[in-house]
Parts: sequence; C-alpha cells; structure tokens
Amino acid sequence: MSEHRRRRRAEEEARRREIERRRRIIRERKRRQRIMRQRMILAGIGALVLVVGGIAVGTSVHKKNEEKQAKKIEEQKKQEAAAEEENVLQMVAVGDNLIHDAVINSGKEQEWNFDFLYENIKEDIEKADLASVNQETPFIKEHDKAAGYPDFATPTEVGDALVKAGFDIVTQATEHAFDRESDGITDSVEFWEKSYPKIVYLGIHGEADEARYQVIKKKNFKVAVMNYSSMVSENHSIPEEESYMVDTYSEKNIKEDLAKAEKEADVSIVYLHGGKSDAEDTDKKLQEKIDFLAEQGADVVICSHPHILKKYGKLTRPDGKEMLVYYSLGNFVSHQSSLENLLGGMAEFTLKKDAKSGEVTIEEYGLVPLVIHYNDDFTEMGVYKLSDYTDALAEEHKIHTEDEEAEFTVAALKEAAEKVATPVTDSTEKTSGEEVDAKQGDAEKDTKEGSNTSEKTEGQTVNSDSKSDKQKENEDSQTDKETSKKTKKEE
Repeated sequence: MSEHRRRRRAEEEARRREIERRRRIIRERKRRQRIMRQRMILAGIGALVLVVGGIAVGTSVHKKNEEKQAKKIEEQKKQEAAAEEENVLQMVAVGDNLIHDAVINSGKEQEWNFDFLYENIKEDIEKADLASVNQETPFIKEHDKAAGYPDFATPTEVGDALVKAGFDIVTQATEHAFDRESDGITDSVEFWEKSYPKIVYLGIHGEADEARYQVIKKKNFKVAVMNYSSMVSENHSIPEEESYMVDTYSEKNIKEDLAKAEKEADVSIVYLHGGKSDAEDTDKKLQEKIDFLAEQGADVVICSHPHILKKYGKLTRPDGKEMLVYYSLGNFVSHQSSLENLLGGMAEFTLKKDAKSGEVTIEEYGLVPLVIHYNDDFTEMGVYKLSDYTDALAEEHKIHTEDEEAEFTVAALKEAAEKVATPVTDSTEKTSGEEVDAKQGDAEKDTKEGSNTSEKTEGQTVNSDSKSDKQKENEDSQTDKETSKKTKKEE
C-alpha cells in the first residue's frame, strides 16, 4: 500500500473519529440538557408542591387561627352572658296561704301530704331565683291540734309542700301569727330551723335578740327582706315578755331596719300585712304606711291580708327613685267562697344590677292571675294559673254548691283580673285611696282606740314610741281587725 493511501485512510479515520467525537458531544449536550430540563421540571414541581403545600398549610393554620379566635369570641360571649346573668335576679311572690279545715282534711286524706296544692304552679315557682309566700297561719307539730278558723294551726307538712314547690322566703308576721300563742311561734321556728335551715322565714322569732330583717345573697345581689304585721288576732293577746315573737308594724323599728339594710344590701323588700279586707281600693291608712316605707327607702313593698287581688305599680319616692308596690296578691290557698277571694295573683319582677355602678333597678314587673280550685268533696284541690284554668274545672268548683247563683266562669275570672291588670301610678292609687277612705269615713270615726292586745304588742315592739304614735298604730290595727271579720269563713 502506498504512502498516499495510508495517509488518506488515516485522514478518513481521523475525520470519522472527529465526527464520532462531535456526535458524542452533541449527545452528551442533549443528555445534559434533558437532565437539566428534567431537573428544572422536578424543581418546578417541587416548588409548586412547596407553594401549594405552603398555601395549604397557611390556609390550615389560618383556619385554625380563625377557629381558635371564633372559639375565644364565643367563650368570651358566654362569659359575658354568664356575668350579665349574675346581674339579673328574677323574683316571684304569692299571697296568703290560708289553711282552713277543708284544706287540712284534704291533706289528711293524702297521709298528711299537701304537695297537690302547689303542683300546678311548681314550675313557675322553681324557675325564679327567689320566690316568697305569705304563710298566713302558724305551724303546729301535733296533728290532733291542727285546725282552721278561727284559731288556725297548720300541720308542718304544709311547710314541707311549700319547700318542695320551690319557695325560698316565707313570711309569717300576720293577723293569725299568734293564734296558737307561743306554741305556734315556737313550733314554726323549730320547724324551719331544724328541717329547712336554708329557708328564709320572716316576721316571727324564737329569741328576743334576733334581727327583724335578713340579707339574702343571691347571684351578685344582696337582698334585704323584712316582714311586719299591722294587726294580730283580737282573740289572743301577746304578753309583754313574748312581744318579740311577732314583728308588728312600728315606724321606729322600720326606720331603723331600713337604715341598716341600706348599708348592708343592694335592695330592700318589705312584706307588709295590713289594710282592709275585701276593699278593692287602698285605704288611706295603708297608703300612709306605704308612703312611710317610701320615705325610708324601701325598693319593693308587697302587701297581704285583704284576701282579694288588688292593683300594683310603681310610686315615686321622696328621693326621686321608684318603689314597686303590690297592694294585695289575694289568697294563694284558702277555702273562702267568693270569686274575689278565689282569684289570687303571683307577682313577677326582675331586678337588674349595673356592673359598674352597682345600682339596682326594677327592669320588668307584672302580675300573673291565679285561681284556687276545689271540687265538692275536696278530692281535687290546688292552685292554677288563670291561663291554665278551664271552663270544665270552673263548672266543677264547689262554689256553685255553696252559692247556686255564683257566676264563676273563666270569663268572669278574667274580667275580675282585668281590673288590676294595668299598673297604677302615684296619682291614680292615691286618688283611689282617698275615695275609699271617704266612703268608710263614718265607720272609722266610730272606731275605738286599739285594744289592750294591740297596745301591748305595739308598745313592746317599739318601747320608745311616743304615745301618739302608739295610738295611731293601734287605731289602724283595730280598724283592720274589724273589717277582716267580715271575710273569715268558719267551717
């Protein structure tokens, strides 16, 4: 092979290798570019994943933060609502728990259980923060001594039923408080102290040094409660040494009690037993007592004794503040037999306390009509809200047997209740008081001064009262006693 051919082959081989080398470079470059693209794609995907993941995590965190914030706001609202609820006090009060023989016998048939009397309104009593009842008659331990009119003695099982119904406050300074003299007071006090020490009972005492008022702590409130009677039964005088047993009306004592209560409590409630029986309007003497309570700073006054449902409303006190007055809630339970005596009422009012200033105001107030029901043989007996009472029940009422001409229907009851449905004002109530006083003026002129019973009771309760004050209070007591005789039903 010639040199020329060898050289040519060498050049061709060199060109081939160069071409191959270049191809390898191109392939390598493409491979690297492909790898780079893949890496970039993967990086992009990774970045996208990170972005999406970050967004998801961020969204999740944000959502959790929102949920956490929402829960925090909800919890704060609940706390604020709970705090607000602690500054609202719902109260109810009912009238005279007047336990006649027929009522006693009905409970006796139930093995001395009286729960049936209150079962129809138990729910309304229980839902209130504080509920009060006027226990008109004293308790007695021994069943064989239990009796109705005229010298009442009520089985303690009635007290059991009141507690089961949901009552927290029981007032016992009444006309009949001393019907069984010291035994009735002692048995009543011992019953509450031993059986239900948390129940607040007012108006009677086992010891001479006991305070006439009590302060109840409920929610964020301190409520001072007190109970006075402007009369006691003329059948039973109270010995001087036992005068402390019943809180009778005394301006000196009331002024002292309300002054002390103002320093200890946010609000003062006075339960006043007095007035004229069966008088629709307020007599002048009772209005004078109510005005005196307003002067001393009472916030709420709830009256008992007239045995009929009367008006209610707010009066303006001399200091410019308002005082809520219920002039009579009528009978709660009794065996009196007229439509007026069988229609009672349940006071409802709401106290609200300003969280910053601590001032207490009466936000809402009203009256729920009640009906005392019993049939001919007293196998059915109890209290109903008028809104729950039916014509069928009204037709079964024993009142039709006792008075065939009695118009005792739901419509008649509603018509009677409507008379007191609208709250009164200062002017309307004082005007009506002057009118009824004028109507009864002649009778009052002939009224004698207080009996020895009244003089002893009032004099012992208020040792430093002037003679004129005692005489005025005794005259009030005697007038109330004489008018009350007309409504007592002997069984």
